[in-house]
Amino acid sequence: MHHKGEYVELREALRDFLKESEVTLDDLLAAMDEEKHGLLEALNKRVSLSHEDSQALERPLSSRELNLLLFVIQAFYITSLSGLYKGKVIYPVRRDVVRGAKATLEGLKHVGRALGVHINL
Repeated sequence: MHHKGEYVELREALRDFLKESEVTLDDLLAAMDEEKHGLLEALNKRVSLSHEDSQALERPLSSRELNLLLFVIQAFYITSLSGLYKGKVIYPVRRDVVRGAKATLEGLKHVGRALGVHINL
């Protein structure tokens, strides 16, 4: 069982990751795909979404928000099988975000809430 001090909030892990990489969030997001259709295709490869859910996400979310979700899910949940960042459990925890090799819709909502991106599906 993990104790409180062994957790790191997703926002804090992202902030630290960017600082260590010497890149700003704006720089990172500017380097990513800005075309919504391409973003949704990329998100669909990483998140189990129905066609309806995918279309419902496209309207309210900006390209910037989609890029942020995409990056965070890939960097902190899909490629990090341990669910850890610098030895601390990332919160929201991986088991609440990912099933198999993809994030779930519920997991996407958890990540969105942690980042201040509102997903109303």
